Amino acid sequence: MLLKLLFRNIFRRKLRTVLTLCGLCVAILAFGLLRTVIDAWHAGVAGSSATRLVTRNAISLTFPLPLAYRDRIKTVEGVKNVSHGTWFGGIYIDVKNFFANFAVDAESFLDLYPEYVLPEKERHDFLQDRRGCVAGAKLAKRFGWRIGDAIPLTGTIFPGNRELVLRGIYRGRYKTTDETQLFFHWESLN
Repeated sequence: MLLKLLFRNIFRRKLRTVLTLCGLCVAILAFGLLRTVIDAWHAGVAGSSATRLVTRNAISLTFPLPLAYRDRIKTVEGVKNVSHGTWFGGIYIDVKNFFANFAVDAESFLDLYPEYVLPEKERHDFLQDRRGCVAGAKLAKRFGWRIGDAIPLTGTIFPGNRELVLRGIYRGRYKTTDETQLFFHWESLN
C-alpha cells in the first residue's frame, strides 16, 4: 500500500521528479569532486617526510636558489644534510612524453630521500657515471627502459641535448612514493 502510494506520487508531477533527481545527482557529484580536490591537496603532505624541509625560489621552480645558500643553510641549527636539485624540464623524444626530470647533487640527494629505494650496485654505478641517471620504476616501465639504455633529453629551460645513461631504477618504499621522476647529475648540467 505504501509503495503504491509512493510510486503514484512520484510520477504525478514528472518535472518535479526529474528536477529532484537532477538536484540529488548534482549534490553527489559536487561532494565527490570536492573530496577529490581536498584529498589531492593533502596528498603532498601525506607523501612527504616530517624530517625534511624543501626550499625553492619564490618566483618559480625553474629558477634555482644561489648555490651559496647551501653553505648558509648548513649552518642553521638542526640541519643535518643539504642537497639541491634543479628542474631541467627536458623533453624525451616528443613533447607528449612529459615527466619530471631534475639535475641533482647525486649523493646527498639520495641520502635525503631514503624512500627512493635503489639497489646498492645501481646506486654505485649512478654515482660513478657523470652521464648516469636514475628513473622511477613506473617511468621505466612506461618507456620500456632497461639499465644501460641511452636516454636523450632535449633541454627546454637549459638549451642543448643531453644523452643520459640509465644506471638505476628506483622503487618507492611507500605506496605514496612518486616513481615517475628522473634524476641525473647536476655536474653534467653545470
